[in-house]
Order: sequence, then structure tokens, then C-alpha cells
Amino acid sequence: MDSTLELEPFSDHDVAITDDDASDLPSLGDEDDYIEGEENSTNKTIFQNYTVLSEPEVKRLQDTDIDEVSCVLSISRDGAILLLNHYEWSVIKVHEAWFDDEERVRKAVGLLKQQPHVGTFPNSMTLTCEICFDVVSLDKVRSTGCNHPYCIDCWKQYVDINIEDGPDKCLKLRCPQPSCDVAVAGDMIHELASESNRNKYDRFLFRSYVENNEKMKWCPAPACEYAVSYESDGVRTNADVTCLCYHSFCWICGEEAHSPVDCETVNQWITKNTSESENTTWILAYTKPCPRCKKPIEKNQGCMHITCKCGFHFCWLCLRDWSQCGYDGCNRLTSVEVTKVEDKDEEEVKRRNARESLEMYLHYYERWASNDFSRKKALEQLIELSADHIKTLSRTYKKPEADFEFIDEAWKQVVECRRVLKWTYAYGYYLPKSEEAKKEFFEYAQGEAEAALERLHQYAERELNKYVNGGEPEESFHDFRLRLMNLTSVNKNYFENLVRALESGELADRVHVKSYGGVKRGSKEIGESISERTTNVYGNDFWQCMECGHNNDAAAIACQNRSCPQYNSDDDDEDDDDE
Repeated sequence: MDSTLELEPFSDHDVAITDDDASDLPSLGDEDDYIEGEENSTNKTIFQNYTVLSEPEVKRLQDTDIDEVSCVLSISRDGAILLLNHYEWSVIKVHEAWFDDEERVRKAVGLLKQQPHVGTFPNSMTLTCEICFDVVSLDKVRSTGCNHPYCIDCWKQYVDINIEDGPDKCLKLRCPQPSCDVAVAGDMIHELASESNRNKYDRFLFRSYVENNEKMKWCPAPACEYAVSYESDGVRTNADVTCLCYHSFCWICGEEAHSPVDCETVNQWITKNTSESENTTWILAYTKPCPRCKKPIEKNQGCMHITCKCGFHFCWLCLRDWSQCGYDGCNRLTSVEVTKVEDKDEEEVKRRNARESLEMYLHYYERWASNDFSRKKALEQLIELSADHIKTLSRTYKKPEADFEFIDEAWKQVVECRRVLKWTYAYGYYLPKSEEAKKEFFEYAQGEAEAALERLHQYAERELNKYVNGGEPEESFHDFRLRLMNLTSVNKNYFENLVRALESGELADRVHVKSYGGVKRGSKEIGESISERTTNVYGNDFWQCMECGHNNDAAAIACQNRSCPQYNSDDDDEDDDDE
């Protein structure tokens, strides 16, 4: 079977996808999208190779590992802690090293065969401390069991100083005698350290379980106390994980989650932004003049539909009238064209190239930054929703909070899709100009993704407020629920397919672009192109128009609701002709 995806000049049929490609390529026009989205969701759960852990859960795992090593090797808990900390808290590494050469391991860790609880001496004798040279009674002397006794005061100073120097010092503390490598165990540290330093030592020891563990990391979000345990599957090029605090980050590089681009591209993009994102680029990204009244506007909501005080509705990205936009090419770079320069003036050539390079960068940076801003606003609304709005809806409509989880899922999807869409602009910036087919199809898929996401974001953002404020009847809530769930599912499926196609590098190999870049797409055609044809949550054989929510027969190409903006009267004429 031919596994190419044909993109004809834009028409009612949009895209023809073969059966083999349906699960691999972005698609918003297939009746199986909803079912396929459920499969993808299941697969995502199966292949989610990380676990988010709270601090008590981390402590339980740490204690379990300590107890296991202590029991199997028949050593004290303090000895087990020394071994685990040395071998990056890997029980397997400890066991392998210990049973391979116990003497070598003891020497490396500083663990004596007979480790006393705390070295003490009878008080009938005195001893000169070799640190301060004071003569003290032996009941005021301590030793690690290595025959190097020192007075308690010197020990306390030694322990406190090393704790204050940080975990690298105190967790690997050795006898003060320079030639001695015997470890100072935790019980001795607890006896000698001040109360504040004891707490600090315990905190260092606890956090080392994550920080020194190659399979665990703390969430890098400010003030977040969750940890992530990760098992690499050896397959994914990016390793994005999402904490319970809603922060997503890359396990490999530690930056924010950035699929579908790789870590190297992210590093290049961030470096470029750091060098060029001065006040001008910030202003370009976050403030724009109204196309009608020219007054400056700061974007303070998530979606791209802007309403000026003068009453003009326009698209934030392209500044066109909103009724004429619908993301008709908003994502495409049209202002920069590579021109053949015949001027012999070398300086003029340099200036022109520099201008084109800057315009190209600003095109992608502005859209990258705008989607980042929208993602942050959506995240704020998600947190507010979880904290307040769901409780309000539950009280207003007298339903359990669980009945409103679909709203929470919708906002989580908005946040995730904004993040993906944001990084597709970094992906597009670094696409080689020579790969025209790949770039053209990428921009098409990106534009469809942007249009679908804007529909979901705007619906979730504006329609939800009506119900939160209690101004809508309960009867209409069912329709709101169905439409929002369908929008969420369609976006989830589309973006997952898009990410897979971009990450796998198969975007150019598996598509064949005929021609559509020069065809101007009107708002009506755009609406038809993203009328998501899905089975609904009950599995009925119809698709629901995402513009008006009307349930259409599966065979219908466009929405059959005469009051819908996407209604195509030409279809009725064709039916009359057939009769």
C-alpha cells in the first residue's frame, strides 16, 4: 500500500490519509479520531515511565532501601547509609560490589568491621587532645573506633563546620586525622552536632536520596517539593515529564518540556533568545497597537482573539479582523522571502541578508513567546479552576466535583498543547530552507493545530465563565460538557500525532506535498478543514460540528445546521440536482 499523504490544493476534502498512516500522522478530519485518541491515551499511560513522588513517599523508599541493605549484608543502618550514599543509592550496585570484594568496598567507604556505636573511654584516665592540646578526662573524648580520639569540643566544631559546608562534606565525613579514612557515622554526628545542624544533616541525607540517584530528580519548579522517579525506555528522543505541580520539564537537560524539538535545538534557541531578546522583542511579543484605533494593547488573556476598547475584534498574531482570520496562514512566514540579489554592492547584500534574518527570527520568536504567554495564563486558570471554580460549579449545579473533571482535563490539554505549539516555532525556525516539502507540510500541520487549539482555548476560557457565574441553565450544561470533551479529545489526538511525526523525523519521508502554499484559504474553507469528524462519547455513528455542536450524519462533508457558520448551502444544491 502506498504510504503517502496527498495534500491537494485546499478543498472540502482537505487531506487523504491512508490506513497505514492514520495512526502516525496528524489528522483532524477522520471519523476514527476520537476512538484513536482513546487508544493513544491508553498507550500514554502504559508508556509513562516516570512516577511523581511526595516527600513522605521518597522517605519511605529511602528507609526501605536502607533496611534491605542492612538486613542482607548484616550491618548497621548507619553502615548501610554510608554504602548507599557511596553507590548513588543503588541497592543493586551495593550488593554487586559487596559480594564481589567486601574488603575493597569497606576501605572505599571507610567502614570498619567492628564499628562501635560511639567511641567512649572510662573516666579514670586523662588524654591530651591532638587538636587543641587540652588535657581532658576520657569521658570527654570521642573516637570513630580508629584509635584517633579527640575531645568532644573539637569534635563538635569539626562536625558543625562540615555540616555548614554542605552535603558534599558532611555526608562523606571522615576522621579528623589526615591519614585516616574511617567514616564518621550518622549516630556520632547526631550526638555531636547542634540541634539546627542535626536537622540540616538529616535534610541533606534525605535529599541526597534524590540528588545522588541517577533515576530520580527533584522537580525544578520554585518551591515544589515533589520528586520524579524515571525509568528510561531507550526509545524516546525527548524525555518530558510533568510534575503534580503542573510543571513540565525535560529529564535529560532539565529545561522546561520541549517536545517535539531535541535538547540541542532548545539550547541553541534559548542562547539566541538571550542574545537578541531585548526590550524590543518583548514589546513585539506582548504589546501591539489596535489595527483600527492604533492604541497599544497588552495581551492579558490566553487565546489570540483580542477585543479592543474601541470594539474591534482582531487576531493577536496577524492583526486581521477576527471574522476574516481563523488562523488562515497566521503561522506561515510570508514577510520574508529569499530573493536573488544581483546587486554588486557587497555591503547592501549584507544589509539585506541581515534584515531578512532578523525578520525571520522575529516572526518565529513572536509566535513562540505569544504561545508561552498563553500557556502561562492557561496554567494560572487551571490552578484557579482546581482551587475554586470546580467547587463553585458543584455548589451551583448540585453535582459532585467528580462530574466536572472534564473541565480540568480540558485546561490541562490547553496547557500541554500551548507548550507543544510554542516549541514547534523553534522547530520551524531551524528547518533547512532546502527542505521545501517538509517545511510546507509542517506549516500546514502547524496551522491546523493552531486553529484547533484556539477553538478549544477560546471555548474553555469564555464559555466556562458563564457557568461559573451561574448565568446558564442546567439544561445547556450537558451540551457544554459534550462539546468541550470532544474538543479536548480532538486536540489531544492531533497534537500527539504531530509530536510523534516531528520527533520521529518522518514528516518529510511520509508525506508528499503537491501544491497548496499559493492557494488563499478563506475563513469558510478553514472552518471546513477543521470540522472535527468524530464519534461522540457514546460511540454513535455521527460527527459533531465543533463550531455549533450539531450532530451530523457520518456521510456529511460539512455541517448540515443551516444556522451554523460552517453550513455549506452548495451541498443542498447538489442534493437537489441528484433528485
